[in-house]
Amino acid sequence: MSDDGLREQRRGDVVELTIDRPERRNALTVGLVTALADRLSALAGEGVRAAVLAGGPPVFCAGGDLVDLGAVADEGPIAVNDVVYTQFHRLVGALTSAPYPVIAAIDGAALGAGLDLALCCDLRVATSRSTFASSWIGVGLVPGMGGAHLLTRAIGASRASELVLLGRPIDATTALGWGLVNRVVEPEALDSEVGEVVDRLVSLPATALARSKASLRRAAQAGLSEELATLGAVQGTLLTGPDFRERTARFR
Repeated sequence: MSDDGLREQRRGDVVELTIDRPERRNALTVGLVTALADRLSALAGEGVRAAVLAGGPPVFCAGGDLVDLGAVADEGPIAVNDVVYTQFHRLVGALTSAPYPVIAAIDGAALGAGLDLALCCDLRVATSRSTFASSWIGVGLVPGMGGAHLLTRAIGASRASELVLLGRPIDATTALGWGLVNRVVEPEALDSEVGEVVDRLVSLPATALARSKASLRRAAQAGLSEELATLGAVQGTLLTGPDFRERTARFR
């Protein structure tokens, strides 16, 4: 368990990374995002064949930690841009460029940055009690980890627009029907279902699996780099603006 709230467990060729900040509903701090990106990048050289990304109970990830992000915003636009570019966007890159597949094991809410985090994974297995929302707009922000781009690619423009512009949650059944997740199981079956997916992945030729992931990513992420570059500037302006400060005052 790291000081930043990241728990790691390895079983053979598979690593499970668990966000474990229950008191903050697994919200992402700059330190946690940095630690997660570091580990995902390092695992490529440690013989890992697959990784599972999970959240400790009661949720997968409730989004960005608004207190932590608010403290960064208080330092001004340059500090915000540095954080977005060097840490949050580095995490997106670590997930998408890893040569091994990453499976999101989602039990409970995946909101805001938590939804973006799940979208960056290669496969998503959710429980029936999971909910999903692109909740950024409710605090005066845009999906800062490429969520609007990734949602459009995953579920189509109309449904992506509904999630991003309205910020309303959808349940697991709807998420499955829309193609947002690959499978939905009861909570007690999540570990076994994810284990079945992992076992299948590690049984396949590693090089072919890595090349297949890269091919899928090229198709899904055309234009993502440009989108992230734009988001860095946009989010920097919004995080230091009055709407974010007003909407997040209660968290401070």
